[in-house]
Amino acid sequence: MARVEDTAANAEICARFCGSCPTMKENSLGELPPNMLFCARGQSEKPEKIAQNGCNCPGCEVFTKYGLEGSYFCSP
Repeated sequence: MARVEDTAANAEICARFCGSCPTMKENSLGELPPNMLFCARGQSEKPEKIAQNGCNCPGCEVFTKYGLEGSYFCSP
């Protein structure tokens, strides 16, 4: 699995998927660092457990481009 680059282009792609992500919305992850592009920037800094309510990552172009596996990159 390749390391995902933290670029403006990848962030723009990611914004389309994270913005409509049910886990992201329910847990207000956009308000906490790193707020998106978790596959490159790491897990959310949310102090309490993240409720997993569906993940858009597998449909994201960044996921495909870098050959990622799994889901819920926002959550430990």
